[in-house]
Amino acid sequence: MMAYLFRRLAGAALVLITLVVAAFFATHYIGDPAFLLVDREFLSEAERQEIIEQGGFNRPVLDQLADYLASTIRGDFGTSIWQNRPAAAVVLERVPRTALLGAASLALTFLVAIPAALIAASRPAGPARAAITTAATALASLPAFWLALGLVYLVAVEWRLLPTGGYGSWRHLVLPAIALAAGPIGRYTLILESAVARDLRQHYVRTARAKGLPESAVLVRHLLPNAAIIGLTLLGGELIILLNGTVLIETIFSWPGVGEVAYSAVTRRDLPVLMAAVIYVAAIVLLVNLLVDLAYTVVDPRVRLQ
Repeated sequence: MMAYLFRRLAGAALVLITLVVAAFFATHYIGDPAFLLVDREFLSEAERQEIIEQGGFNRPVLDQLADYLASTIRGDFGTSIWQNRPAAAVVLERVPRTALLGAASLALTFLVAIPAALIAASRPAGPARAAITTAATALASLPAFWLALGLVYLVAVEWRLLPTGGYGSWRHLVLPAIALAAGPIGRYTLILESAVARDLRQHYVRTARAKGLPESAVLVRHLLPNAAIIGLTLLGGELIILLNGTVLIETIFSWPGVGEVAYSAVTRRDLPVLMAAVIYVAAIVLLVNLLVDLAYTVVDPRVRLQ
């Protein structure tokens, strides 16, 4: 176990270092660094040279890379150009808000997708399965940003039931959580329904029914645990998709999370904050993948980490 953890952590560290190096060269070779910070028409040649000297952009590239790697390892991504604060602090203070939105979306996904998948799988020839799979397919195909805009228009503007955006109470959380969870609900429902329907034909299900167990007990006590390994695999991928989707959803609903601050950093050319957001999100993705792999051994003892 310890050897496996060491290998995974070493691999994660290598991925992060590669990402930092790639981002460093991308920001240094996509154009003049001074013009990335200030529009060309507002910058004289003297001011450009001053920015280059202050930022150390006139030094050898490898020296700049070594200093940047050393500061990144310490968690120092520089100072936010927009807020004049450490970029790491700007991003870290947004992490709990993004985590809250992600947790609410995942909770909504499980509350809707698991019962829907069980109902659909247990009624293979009924109208309930057709309705559930049709709705799930529509949700899985629906762009999150389009649904978000539709929710804002209908629920917030036309019906005035919830605020259009912001942060502060549960009312602000409802619409972005629904918009972010719609796609995962559809995908979870379809895949879990297929897995449960396949297992319904297995011998152990017929044995459980022959013992006189009610259908609900067969589904919850026997089929659902066997489908948990598929659910874990889906969970890792859906968490990554959720993190990617937060950029648009948080921006549309003015939810002050990591996605919203990353979008603001792009529009304001705040490279230190953008780099901090990218690195922290990558670290979260790597951590989620590691935790999912470790959870396999808890859900299914047959799984070995070799």
